[in-house]
Amino acid sequence: MSAGTSYLMLRFANSSVDPYTRSAIEAVLGFALALSSKNNHPFIGKGTMIAGALQIIDVTKRGRLVKNQCNLLVYVIGENSGISVLEFGQVPSDTIDGFSFKGLHGVFKFSDGIYAKINLNLNLNNEVQYTPGLGKFINQNVRSGGYKTKQWVDQQSDLRWKELFGKSI
Repeated sequence: MSAGTSYLMLRFANSSVDPYTRSAIEAVLGFALALSSKNNHPFIGKGTMIAGALQIIDVTKRGRLVKNQCNLLVYVIGENSGISVLEFGQVPSDTIDGFSFKGLHGVFKFSDGIYAKINLNLNLNNEVQYTPGLGKFINQNVRSGGYKTKQWVDQQSDLRWKELFGKSI
């Protein structure tokens, strides 16, 4: 029961917190509760840890663009499709491998389970930001994702990355 409740609570945070962070939060919270000597806390803690483990299912999915406030067209590579175009405010309904927009002069590669957003800052420049949590560390340091230059694109056998890079200039 507690695992289901915990899992559902974190699913509501689905679009704003990446699954790595959701899983870590539930694991720590569940472990702390499992060590408690109060009547129901150990059971709630075990359920919470199970719910945290279930968050790992979302890691197997590709990355997600959860917010698009880009004042230019955004070009995305779908998991199993070609390049599609997003207008201001549109976000893909499915997971994606990467995206770019004119002026980025590169591509942004998503690793599995990573969430990012494009915001328009005060200087009217578009900037890519990760959602709060472990996503940035995982994407850039563990999974070799993030912003990629022409040199990286030229090494890819998937020609969609080269086409996407061309849209960023």
